[in-house]
Amino acid sequence: MEAADAAHPEQPKEKSKDHAEEGKPAKAKKEKKEKKEKKEKSSEKKEKVGEITDAAKLRSKMEKIDAKIDDLKAKKQEIVARLLELEGTAAGAQAAAPPASV
Repeated sequence: MEAADAAHPEQPKEKSKDHAEEGKPAKAKKEKKEKKEKKEKSSEKKEKVGEITDAAKLRSKMEKIDAKIDDLKAKKQEIVARLLELEGTAAGAQAAAPPASV
């Protein structure tokens, strides 16, 4: 039996930790690299307001922002109206049902 052991040294049954972890970090590194590249590309596309020298571009940016603000204000008004409606319904239901007297 010792001869068999000498001929076939024991192989470690567990995979080395380095080998087991190689798969996941490589994928994570790739995803991080892709995100970083995307971020760099988007920052290249966006010009900083201080760097823009064309008045038309600035006016265009301002108009886009104003449109977004108007949309958000409209959404806010809808939410507030719905909230008041729901709170009014809840308060009305409580007022309609008088407390039980003992």
